[in-house]
Amino acid sequence: MRGIKNGKEKITNLVISTILLVLISTSSFAIENFNYKIPNKIELSICNNSFVPKTITSNKSREKRFSLLDYLDLRVENQGITQECWAFSVLKVLETNIALENGRRELDNFSERHMDYATSKMFEDGINENGFSRNIGQGGLLVEGLAYLTNGQGAIPEQEMPFENNEKVMPIGSIDKKPNTVVNDYYVFPTINKKYICDSNGNTVSVRYFNADGYEYKTSDLNNVRNIIKDHLVNKGAIATMTAGSFQKYYNRNTKFESTAYNCNSENIERDHAFTIIGWDDEFSKDNFAEGSKPSTDGAYIVLNSYGSESFENGILYVSYEDYFIESEMYGIQSSVKLDYDKIYQTDFYGGIYQIGTEDIGTGYYGAVFQKDGEKNEIIDSIGVTLSDYSIIDIYINPNGSDMSYKDLRKVGSSGDVMTPGFHRIYVNPTNITGEEFAVVIKQQSLDNSFGIAIETPTDDSDYSIVKSNNNSYISEDGYNWQNLADMEVFGIDMKNTDVCIKVFSDYTDEEFINLSSEIYQVGEKYIKNIKYDTNIEEFKNNVVSNSETMKFNNTDGIICSGTELILSDDTKYTLIVRGDINGDGKVTLTDLSKILLHYNEVKGFSLRNTEFEAADLNLDGEVSLVDISQFLVLYNSI
Repeated sequence: MRGIKNGKEKITNLVISTILLVLISTSSFAIENFNYKIPNKIELSICNNSFVPKTITSNKSREKRFSLLDYLDLRVENQGITQECWAFSVLKVLETNIALENGRRELDNFSERHMDYATSKMFEDGINENGFSRNIGQGGLLVEGLAYLTNGQGAIPEQEMPFENNEKVMPIGSIDKKPNTVVNDYYVFPTINKKYICDSNGNTVSVRYFNADGYEYKTSDLNNVRNIIKDHLVNKGAIATMTAGSFQKYYNRNTKFESTAYNCNSENIERDHAFTIIGWDDEFSKDNFAEGSKPSTDGAYIVLNSYGSESFENGILYVSYEDYFIESEMYGIQSSVKLDYDKIYQTDFYGGIYQIGTEDIGTGYYGAVFQKDGEKNEIIDSIGVTLSDYSIIDIYINPNGSDMSYKDLRKVGSSGDVMTPGFHRIYVNPTNITGEEFAVVIKQQSLDNSFGIAIETPTDDSDYSIVKSNNNSYISEDGYNWQNLADMEVFGIDMKNTDVCIKVFSDYTDEEFINLSSEIYQVGEKYIKNIKYDTNIEEFKNNVVSNSETMKFNNTDGIICSGTELILSDDTKYTLIVRGDINGDGKVTLTDLSKILLHYNEVKGFSLRNTEFEAADLNLDGEVSLVDISQFLVLYNSI
C-alpha cells in the first residue's frame, strides 16, 4: 500500500466498492483501537552515502584562491613526539568554526591532550570505561575526535589540561573534566576516491573519480562536491582530513619539513597523518610538485600542519586536489555551543561509523528506549541524530513509557530543511520525562528514495571492538511494525551489539509542568487525535490523565467535534481531532468521505488543511492515502 502514493490513479465508485469488499473479507484493521497491521519486515544491508546535492556557491567560493589565514589568526601548532595530529586537526576545525560564527579573528584554544587521553583505555591506576579500544601513543581517528565533541566528554580549554610533549601514562582522574563546549552539528562530506593512469616516471597522466559506492563521478558532480567543500571553508571554517604523510617521495623537496607541496598518487599505501584544510588555490601549478608524483592538473588545497611554524612554509603545505587520500574522508563542523544541558542519554557514545539501509523505501522510522536516570524532574530540550544521507526528519517522543505506537507518541520537532550527512542536534518543544522509561522515534525521509541509517557497531581489531548494546534500538518501515535491531541480520555486522544513533539532551528543573497523556488518544504538540466519533466531554476526560487543575472546552454541546479546543490550567491549548470527522460536525458521514476522496484525487480547491487534514489521517502517519480511505470505509460501515 505504501508504494501507491507515487503512482496513484483516480478513485472511482467501482474501486471504492472493491476496496470495501476486500477490506471486509481480508482486513486486519482493529476498529476498537484504530491500528492496522502490515506483515512486512525491512531487509537491510551495508550502504554508503553517495548522493550529491546541488548547491549555490557564494562569491568567495567562486574565487580562484581563498585562505582562512587572511581572515583568522591561525595558530601553527606542534604535536612534537606525540601521535595527536588527529586531535589537533579536529580541534582546529572547531576553533575556526567558532571564530567565523562569532565574527572574530582570534581563536579559542582547546586541549588536544584531553581529547587524546579521554578517548584512551589504559591509565596507571585503572581502565577508562569510556575509552575507545586504543591507548596513548597509538594515534586516533577523526571520527573519534568528533564523538568526543558530541558525547559529553569535551571540549575543554587548553589551560585545564595543557599540551605536553610526551605520551606518559597518567592517573585516570586527570581526565575528569567538565566539557566547556559541545558540537551541535558536523558534516561528513561526500567521498571522492581516485584511480590513476601514470607514465613511466610515475607522474599522473589522468585521474578517474568515484563515490563511496564505486560509481564514477560525472564532471559536474565532481565540481559540485568541490564547491561544497569550498563553500564550507568560506562560511563554516576548516576541514579535517588525512593523507599518507610519512613518504618522502611525495614531497617536492629532499627534506620533508622544508617542502611546500605534496601529492600522493599511489593507491597501494596506507594513510597515517591528519591535517587541516584551510583554503584552496586553483592555479597552484602542477609543476610545483615532485618529479615522479606530479598531478595531471593545476590546483591544490592549502593545509595547516601540526609540526610547528619552522616546518614547511610557516606550517603551511599545498596538497594537490589529486592526492589519493585528501578527499576520501573529510569532516567539517557547522555549529557548536557552550555546554547547555544537564544530562545526556545516548545509544551511540562512540558514534556511528557504519550505514545500513534499503533501496526499497524512501521514508522509514527508527527509535530507541531509554531508562530515566534518577528522581530529578527532567525536561528534554533537544535530540541528536547522526544521518548517513541528506534527509528530512520528524522527531517524536513518548515521555511516559517504551511504547512506540502513534497514539503514545507526540511530535516535538523536525529538521525543517534538508540536513546533511553527519551529526545534528535539533532543539524540540520542551518535554517532561514522566515515566521510568521513555522512547524517542525518528521519521526520516531521504532525498534519493532510499532509506539508510547510521549505526554504532563493534568492529574486530579496531578502536571500536569494545562497542556493546543494551538492545533497545528499533527500526520500522511504516511506524507501526517495529523490529529490534538485535533480531535482524545484516551480513558483516554484529547486530546483537548494534544501535541506532540517537542522543537525548535534558535539563533538570524544579518547575512543575502540566502533563496530559492517554492510553487511547494520541497526544501531540498541538493536536489530540484518534478520538472516536460521538465521544462526549465527560468520556474524553475519563480517557486522559493530567495534573492540570482545570480543563476548559470551547464546545458547549457536550459532544467532541474536530476543532474543539481544550485549554489546560497553564494555558496550554490542544485542538481535538475526531477520527474521520473531516467537516467538524462530530459525525462520520458521506460528506466526510467526499472530502477525503476529493483531496486524495487532488481536485483543485479541495485540499484538506489543518484540522480537516488531521481528521482525514485515520492511521496517524502524517499522510492522507488509500490506507486512510479504506479505514474510513470500514469505520463508516461499522456505524
